[in-house]
Amino acid sequence: MTNIQGSPLFGRAIDVHGHLVPQQLLGETDERRQGIGVEVEKSPEGAIFLRHGDDRLGPIHPGMSVASKRLEWMDARGIYRQWVSAWMDLYTWTSFDEEQTRIWYDLVNSAIFDSAQSSNGRLRPLATIYLADPGQAAAEVERRLDENHLAGLMLNTHPPECDSLASESMWPFWEVIDRIGVPVMLHPPTNGPSCQITPKLLQNITGRLIDTTAVATEMLLSGFFSRFRNTKIILVHGGGMLPYQVFRMDGLNRAGLAPQTMGGRHFIDEIRNFFYDTVTLDPASLELLVRRVGSAKVLLGSDAPFPIGDADPLGRVLAAELDSSVHEDICCNNAAQLDISRDPGHG
Repeated sequence: MTNIQGSPLFGRAIDVHGHLVPQQLLGETDERRQGIGVEVEKSPEGAIFLRHGDDRLGPIHPGMSVASKRLEWMDARGIYRQWVSAWMDLYTWTSFDEEQTRIWYDLVNSAIFDSAQSSNGRLRPLATIYLADPGQAAAEVERRLDENHLAGLMLNTHPPECDSLASESMWPFWEVIDRIGVPVMLHPPTNGPSCQITPKLLQNITGRLIDTTAVATEMLLSGFFSRFRNTKIILVHGGGMLPYQVFRMDGLNRAGLAPQTMGGRHFIDEIRNFFYDTVTLDPASLELLVRRVGSAKVLLGSDAPFPIGDADPLGRVLAAELDSSVHEDICCNNAAQLDISRDPGHG
């Protein structure tokens, strides 16, 4: 890792992209989990798996499930606070009926909230919402904001229960999100649409970038931000390919092919409506991202605890040739301002 302990940002950074499969979800005798047919298995070597019928998810190691291990990881990297969401595969690894799905979402969300509650404010939970009924989903967001100390939401880029996050059928949901101002992180699943064209070995490398780019582009083509001006969407993994191929995308405008829903706006301008994490894994890519969208739209991220994520998120930002004030905005200020129930004493 980069030598970051001498930085004034060490111990103050806010990481918006971390994942958990909390221990609360893995209790061997959890009746609600068992009631929908999900069992916990342990291999002879001690690895933990979830099983539902013939489907199995895992291994789930302590770095993924033990909150105290996560805090130790954060301490070593100068991260004061981390936004934590469930491992997206928890929502896509098996098939439930609708009643089972709602129970499972509630179980996972509750486990995330409990883990965060025991962290003295250092872990900030993101809830994941089942979107089959957009109006009901919106009401659930408001209820959870009242009941739980949320930093925001984390949604699948391609939820199987709806046509598209950008479709008109989702407007009742986005109208509430826009009014509340709660940030929404979009995260691709392992088994997203890109699986159809991406070799399995590369699904976690290129496939996720394709899925993120696809949903973000669909939102922009639909004129999403002209309708929902206060909606704060965070794209993970540096925004997929969006900020780095935007001039090719503006070829639609140059060729007169951009849909009327874009209202004559160009992609180079529209991509600045999104927020982006720093999981580009490369200081040069991060510098380009900041030039494309502005430092106020970039947030520190790690994708912990996955080995393909950033093991040194603060060091990666500090290695980028950016002003110290930009480093501070990316690592501390931008996330603190987005968190709708932020701690005013931290900053």
